[in-house]
Amino acid sequence: MGLSVYVHIPYCLQRCRYCDFTTFEQSEILPPEKYVGWVVQEIRHRHQMWPNSEIQTLYFGGGTPSLISPELIVAISSELANVGFTFAKDAELTLEINPATLTEEKLERYLRAGFNRFSVGAQTFDNSLLQTCGRRHSAEDTRETLRLLKKYHLNYSFDLLFALPGQTLAGLKLDLEEVAAFAPPHLSAYCLTVPEGHPMSTGRPPEDDQVEMFALIERELLKSDIRKYEISNFAKPGFESRHNMAYWRDVSYWGIGLSSHSYSQEHRPHGLRFWNPKSLTVYGNQVSQRAASFPELLPADQWEALAEHEMLTDLCHMFLRTIRGLPDNKIAHKCAPDIQPRLMSRLASLKHRGLLQHEGGAWSLTAEGQLISNRVFAELTFLREELITRGSKLHPESSLCRDGLTGEIAATYCGV
Repeated sequence: MGLSVYVHIPYCLQRCRYCDFTTFEQSEILPPEKYVGWVVQEIRHRHQMWPNSEIQTLYFGGGTPSLISPELIVAISSELANVGFTFAKDAELTLEINPATLTEEKLERYLRAGFNRFSVGAQTFDNSLLQTCGRRHSAEDTRETLRLLKKYHLNYSFDLLFALPGQTLAGLKLDLEEVAAFAPPHLSAYCLTVPEGHPMSTGRPPEDDQVEMFALIERELLKSDIRKYEISNFAKPGFESRHNMAYWRDVSYWGIGLSSHSYSQEHRPHGLRFWNPKSLTVYGNQVSQRAASFPELLPADQWEALAEHEMLTDLCHMFLRTIRGLPDNKIAHKCAPDIQPRLMSRLASLKHRGLLQHEGGAWSLTAEGQLISNRVFAELTFLREELITRGSKLHPESSLCRDGLTGEIAATYCGV
């Protein structure tokens, strides 16, 4: 059985002004050694949830994993092997790094431990915009980090943030010209998303410019053969993030560490989700307990057995994020015969309106559908009542989908 593993490291140099992840400045919380000790306990006490599993991808995110000692990172990956997990021969091992936190000595230690992919939280090459975001690194710090990765001919991803306050199309084009000079194997392009009234919500480019910014990103990256394979992710052929693809293509994953989410497609008829608390104290207390029955030992608000309508919603939302789309054979495998016509009716309606296409035995978003994907996903959000009417037996412990989504949609992308 293949498994993807995510490990959350919540330490940062600073808390970025747009960030809503569970992270802390290093001086604010307990020493990293103590936190890693808890992570090791979690692995020891809960690994039985995934018997006979081979790890296909391992991703350290945060936070800034490269901020803490490499030996602590290695201790966590080693513990996975100690409790019996095997790593696939071609396993993808990714570490998030921020500019100004990586040295050549650290990099060599990561490489000796088997890490073969890195994700760089660059955001922009514009120093004034970095300050607006609350980032402590400079554009030159980013350049030095990228030069080091290129020196070792490494596989890495570049995080690009756009639609920032004061950013123009011309400024974004300058960012993309520098990106092209380094030609990263992978790039994630994130449109700044903050609630109305947030300090960074004013002065942003108008919506039409934001649409043009994303189109500009796609056009410029294509010149370097960096192609879109998911709504916000681009890669050279063969360098797609296998870890993120696990989230988007219904593969089981184990989230370890503070606030991390997990999903098992093998447990319960329609899958099982569970997650760790955001409180460090509560997390430490929970992972110190040996699991006689897991995840049922968790509080009721930390796990859910997916009901049929929740599984169906997740299936559509996740697969349709990717350019490859939602295969017909996956629909046939996951959906009961009597609900397949309901799903196909909605897919056909979206196709008729030019938002979906059906090619090669799979449904996928058209170019127009990608621009308004949230609206498409809203129409592919299924409610309990819709399936009750055809007699579906639902699980009483499953919760009604929250805000139209269930569980941890895309696992917050883990920053890749």
